[in-house]
Order: sequence, then C-alpha cells, then structure tokens
Amino acid sequence: MSKRGRNNTTEVPESKAITADVTDAAASAAEQAPPPLVVAAASSTQPASSPSVAAATGAAASSPATAAAVAVSAPPSPASNRERFRNFSMPLQLSCDLSTISAEPGFRFSFQAVVLVVFPASSNPLRRHVLVGDGRGTVGITVWNAHVNAFSFESVGKLVVITKVSMTTHNGVRGISLNKESSLSFSSDHDHFALQWWNSIPRQRAVPAIMFNETKDQAVVNICGIVGSVTVEQKNVRSDARELLTLKLVDRTGVMTIRSWNHGTGMFQHLVDTPVLIQRVRVTSFAGLKIGELFDGSGSIVSDGNFEGAADLKAFWSE
Repeated sequence: MSKRGRNNTTEVPESKAITADVTDAAASAAEQAPPPLVVAAASSTQPASSPSVAAATGAAASSPATAAAVAVSAPPSPASNRERFRNFSMPLQLSCDLSTISAEPGFRFSFQAVVLVVFPASSNPLRRHVLVGDGRGTVGITVWNAHVNAFSFESVGKLVVITKVSMTTHNGVRGISLNKESSLSFSSDHDHFALQWWNSIPRQRAVPAIMFNETKDQAVVNICGIVGSVTVEQKNVRSDARELLTLKLVDRTGVMTIRSWNHGTGMFQHLVDTPVLIQRVRVTSFAGLKIGELFDGSGSIVSDGNFEGAADLKAFWSE
C-alpha cells in the first residue's frame, strides 16, 4: 500500500476548494445581514396575490430608480418644523391676564378690552396712558401721537380693538405697546366677553364695607351705604392744581373711602346722610388703605333712595 493510502486522505482539486470557500462566506454574510427595509406592505383587507399589489411590486422590481426614490425620502427641514411649532404656539389674541402668557419678544397680536381709565395726556412726546380690562385682568396701554386724541372720558366703557401690538415688561409689570403699524378702533360687539362682563356688573349685589376692604385691587364692584361726608382737597399733579373728591360711605360693617379726580362736590354734597348705591367702582390701594375710584363718564352709576337695602341703611343711620 502506498503512503497516500496509509494516511487515508483524499486529494481535492484546488478549483473546487476555492469554490466551496466562497459559497460558505456568502452564506455566512447572508445570515449576519440586517433584515431588508419594507417600503410597502399589502393591506390586511387585501390578499397578497391582489393584481394591484402584484403590479406595484413588479413595477418597483423592474425600475430600480423608482424603488430607490420610494425607499429614500428626504426628511422635513428642521428649520421649517421649528418655525411651524413657534407659530402654532404663539397666541393670536390675548386677554388682559398677561401673567401666564408666553410670547416671543416682539411677537405681535390683536387685543380687545374695555376702556376703564383714561389718564391725562403728556407732551414731548405726545402720549397717553390708558387702563383697560376684560374681567380676567387689567393692563395698561401707552398710546402715542395720532392715537392720543382717540381716547377721552367718553371712551370709558367702550370696547377698544387694537391690532399688531407687542407685550412689554417694565419693572416686572407686563403691558401692551403700540407701534407705527398698529391700528386702533372702537367696536360695539355686545357678544364679546369683555363687554358682557362690563354690562353684567350693575346686576351684581353690592358688597358691604367689610368685604370691600378685603377685595383685590383692580376689581370692579358695586357698593352702597350712607354718605357720611364729602370733602375736597387741592393737589398738585404735574405742576397743575387739581381737586380730589373724597366720599365716606358707611354701613353696618364699616366705612368705605371713595374718591375721584373728575367728579365735583355738587354731585354728592346734597346726598349727605342719604343712602346711595354706586355701581361700578374700581378697587385700589393707597398707603395700606383700600380705596374705591369712580369711573369717568358713564362708567359709574349713582342712585339714591330707591334700591335694595336702602331702607335698612336708613334704619341703621337713625339707631
């Protein structure tokens, strides 16, 4: 027996060995490769052998460029998504409660509210401060130049509509700022929630003195009581001499202080020792004392004699 037979080995041709190695390597690569990306799948309500599915599969298989275009789609631009998100997050219209509003600096929006207080105009430059509210809060607005003369005492109680305004912050207090592109007008839309709030106040019950002195600032309430005194003080306001009217209203629970810069003594002097009802009074504070301020124009409504609780006030005053 030859040496080859004794070792019990079989000689393999070199070409067959190379072919076997390549086949094994290809099989191993196929097992380790990730699963193919599924571009489209047949609907659960449509059989896999549907002609439409077969046609689409055949078209994709016969056109590699089309299949690549379907499988690889360009992602949306991050910049466009960011701008879209910011636009949807920004409010288009705000209420007077600016404490919880998150708006980008310089973002412009529309604004509607009821005029509450119109302060005197200033010059150099020409400007005026206006206080507005809508039942959710109050906010101050500074108007300039041509918009200054749009406001007067007759504007109190009207719905003002302002477009393209911006929110500002000064000394931690948020406000509304107009610019040269802002437009201003007055509306008689009685369905607006701000006007509904303003018109509903006279129908509310009057608050007694003990509750008035606990009411939050900028609230608008109705009050009633006996006119205990009417006084006038001379004050200097921006180098101008002005009169400050002060009323003392008394009821069974305490005393309320009411004042006004634009009402004269002739309106109340004859009402001393008489029960009166004042509808729409703005609550403020000065030197730790709660004070009610009368609205100008037709904002505050004064009634004497015939109202709910007047008889009890007369009985109290004569006890």
